[in-house]
Amino acid sequence: MRSVQTLILFLTTLLAQGVLAQDSLSTPKFSNRQKIIMGSLVLQQAGSMYLEYKWWWEHNYHDFHHENDGGLNNYSLGIDKVGHFYTSYMYSNLLYELMKWGKFSEKSSEWVSVALPFAWALSIEVGDGFSKFAFSSQDLLANSMGIAYALAQRKVDVLQKFKFKYSYYPSPYFRERDMKGWSLVSDYDGHIYWLTADVHGLLPKRFKPYWPKYLNLGAGYGIQNFRPLDPFTDGPMLLRKFHIGFDYNLAKIKVSKPGWQALLKMADHYHLPAPGFSKVGGDNWRFKALLLQ
Repeated sequence: MRSVQTLILFLTTLLAQGVLAQDSLSTPKFSNRQKIIMGSLVLQQAGSMYLEYKWWWEHNYHDFHHENDGGLNNYSLGIDKVGHFYTSYMYSNLLYELMKWGKFSEKSSEWVSVALPFAWALSIEVGDGFSKFAFSSQDLLANSMGIAYALAQRKVDVLQKFKFKYSYYPSPYFRERDMKGWSLVSDYDGHIYWLTADVHGLLPKRFKPYWPKYLNLGAGYGIQNFRPLDPFTDGPMLLRKFHIGFDYNLAKIKVSKPGWQALLKMADHYHLPAPGFSKVGGDNWRFKALLLQ
């Protein structure tokens, strides 16, 4: 596991050096903001690596092994795979916005927003391969697809009208236990992953006045009856959940300072509660004033 730590630090250092090499041609001197960003990225990677080691891998060494768990029909009905996709998608976009706010070149911003999330995802899978978990090519594929979509969004205008978002509310499973044993990454019942559409941006020009630019439509996916603390005991059947509802387009809010605009774009990766309809398993669609779960 120490080799995994060294690998992440080495990759992070290479990324920082790559930014220096590319931007030094056009920037004679880095600003304090750029120096803070580069230092923060190195510290963030080292910190996340250390926490992952302490939480998952310490005293948990195994020979390297690989496993495919069933993809979208696995133990969580694929919600973990959607989570891998979204996490890398969001991370890539956040890095890009951070680099652009720091006034790095477009090339450096793109490079860091692709290479750093992939190196992070790969290091986790390699670490899992040497633990009681396992290296999952399906997880890494989902991470890679999230990064690829984030990159494609920045290149293809129409894809910018379709964003992936996330919402969370603690599940009844943990609330009934007074949140004992809770962790965000295991409380799958509380997760909803959304694909949202910028309806105003997609409408023909003559119809745009009839749809508010701050209001999107979204389709969400989640699960119900996941039991992370007692997975092998009898309980309700694990079911898929589907949601259709409104979404708020925070990125359309006009602000004067670039920093605030970058923050709004980052915040727009979270889906705020809004009215809509939900469907659990084979049940009928039901209206909810606020879609939380």
